[in-house]
Amino acid sequence: MAAGPSASDLRIAVLAGGSGTRFWPLGRQSRPKQVLALDGDDRRPLFAATLDRVAPLAREAPWVVAPRGIEHALRAAAGRHAYAFVGEPEPKNTAVAVALAALLCRKEAPDGVLLVVPADHHVSPLAGYRAALRAMVERAASSEALVTLGLRPDHPATGYGWLEVGRKVAGTRGLPVHRVARYVEKPSLGVAKRLLAGKKHRWNGGTFAFRPEVFLAEVKRLLPEMLAGLEGALAVRTRKGRDLALARAYRACASVSVDHGIMERARHVETVAASIDWDDLGSFDGLARHRAPDADGNRVRGQVTLVDAQGCVVEADHGHVALLGVKDLIVVRTRDTVLVLPRGQGERVREIVKRLEAEGRGDLLR
Repeated sequence: MAAGPSASDLRIAVLAGGSGTRFWPLGRQSRPKQVLALDGDDRRPLFAATLDRVAPLAREAPWVVAPRGIEHALRAAAGRHAYAFVGEPEPKNTAVAVALAALLCRKEAPDGVLLVVPADHHVSPLAGYRAALRAMVERAASSEALVTLGLRPDHPATGYGWLEVGRKVAGTRGLPVHRVARYVEKPSLGVAKRLLAGKKHRWNGGTFAFRPEVFLAEVKRLLPEMLAGLEGALAVRTRKGRDLALARAYRACASVSVDHGIMERARHVETVAASIDWDDLGSFDGLARHRAPDADGNRVRGQVTLVDAQGCVVEADHGHVALLGVKDLIVVRTRDTVLVLPRGQGERVREIVKRLEAEGRGDLLR
């Protein structure tokens, strides 16, 4: 296939299946992270902002791959955007979701490129992000590689995956394309500092471009049972039979991320290095990085009164919150719950979720 596919050759899959347990109590099973407005002062749900960003790239409306149980929440969050919903029978991580999208792409645009983007990240500026995506698509169209987005790191992040950048193999739209030598998943702080100082690594942006046959060949090699189950389900002619077969295929699939299951073990992975501001918005601590502070470093939303408070992050989704004589706290109030924790421990919110599950408090999680 020639480089530079037209918009009609491109299909986009938005992965919208995350649960966002680190954003409890704002996020619930029926109100996952991607339908919340968590990107700084942007009032759009993360899902709607993602659809805004990718809509101009392709002629066809994007596929949105997510469990059927959150379809209603996604529809409400999408606003005016058109998309085709690809319902998963159950949550099963991203490897199977991407494989399903690749099979759909092989059927509808076998000579095209599939661009896979997450539904819940922060990126800026918009022009730079779209330029990087177009470069990824062009490279994927003309190579046998799985192409990933590599973000230039600006701090020693321990919650991200890192890509070790190998030799330069091409340049596309003014952006360099390098082989990926290896993945480094969520390093310790000491290792992350060394990776940052060495200037040979990029953050893994969780965004991919590839021709469907290239990706599916790797799935067949690395996760053959998964591919066989999906292919068999999609071959069923009736809608009801196909849904039942897909449910069986999903139950049999391992719950593995596309990074661990495919990308880290693939034979030919490349990265397009982009200099954009990126954040996976993985916890409440991420809110502070993209929301404008007041004179005392507080970042608040909703009805909040602050007296002698510094460096606090406050989400008043319901009612009124008042803080006095405190610093560096995260405070979240919803209709039925209040969460308080120190800044820097946002990753631990999932421990509260596990405790509530153990205590049988599903009413606070749904």
